[in-house]
Amino acid sequence: MAKINSLIIEKNAIYFLLKELKRNMISGKILYVSDPIVDSLYGDIVKKQIEQIGVLKVEMVDNNSISYAMNLAERCIATDVTCIVGLGGGKVLDVCKYAAYVSKRLFVSIPTTMANDGICSPIAVLKRQDNKPKSLGCEMPTVLLLDTSLIMNSPIDLIKAGIGDTISNYMALKDWKYAVEKNQDTMNGYAYLMSQNSLDALMKTKFNHICSAFISVLANSLVLSGLAMDYAGSSRPVSGSEHLFSHALDYYNSYQNLHGIQVALGTIAVLKIINEDYLDVLTYLKKFEVDINPSHLNISEDMFVLCMQKATSMRAGRFTYLNDADLSEKRLRLIYKELVEEL
Repeated sequence: MAKINSLIIEKNAIYFLLKELKRNMISGKILYVSDPIVDSLYGDIVKKQIEQIGVLKVEMVDNNSISYAMNLAERCIATDVTCIVGLGGGKVLDVCKYAAYVSKRLFVSIPTTMANDGICSPIAVLKRQDNKPKSLGCEMPTVLLLDTSLIMNSPIDLIKAGIGDTISNYMALKDWKYAVEKNQDTMNGYAYLMSQNSLDALMKTKFNHICSAFISVLANSLVLSGLAMDYAGSSRPVSGSEHLFSHALDYYNSYQNLHGIQVALGTIAVLKIINEDYLDVLTYLKKFEVDINPSHLNISEDMFVLCMQKATSMRAGRFTYLNDADLSEKRLRLIYKELVEEL
């Protein structure tokens, strides 16, 4: 299990980079990776700190393909880079995370968005040659600097997606318990507890709007989800039927929504399919104005039916409630109509 040596979640955390590089004895050639937009906003803050302790190398990410991440890893090895410092959103951080894992380099993560638990997870989502997403195992960052002021400046839809991704733990945990009851999986009690705590931290928060203090709660929740995955050695604590549905949407639907929004929709939809109460989850999503109405997400009735029926084939060995549920076309079309009306 990978170890995070430094975890800072607070305002102005980006300015602690030099201190944390020194504390972790990181020097030599340090590769700074970002994208042009984020670099123009915050790049100088990061690069100036790197230059005080090492030799700065710069890479601007223009895609998040597996081949690009592998090429970056090869260059890190060939040029004796000691550490990768990633500044940006999911695309940048996933490329960095996987390149660091393959090249066995240290990784410092500075997220500028919190659209999902990828900020701290041992999984990188990269594009295959056919442009379809592929989840790849890797390791968590050595240093995670989560600056809440940067997150507050990010698009609000990305924050809402982060809320949706954490809320999806609700269905993932139900699926895990169900799989264990059906002798289709084994339970890791500590990982389960971390995922549950991640969910509780969000749903029991006193905040009812997105503000700086709430961002800290959300950040801690997403980090806990990442730790739960790392401890379990898989995404099982935070990924169930709702994620399989989202994976199917990514594969079959031409319109791509934010991952966190899709899994939040999947959570409500599956709870309806298996006749479980979903009011608490829906009330919470509505409180933060997280819109998961499928008609607003360019998910047609036909696409909804197809992706629910294909969900169980998205990941071999991931047993969920959908394996035993009524996924008939008639039933799913009724669920879709109810979702459009209620959401």
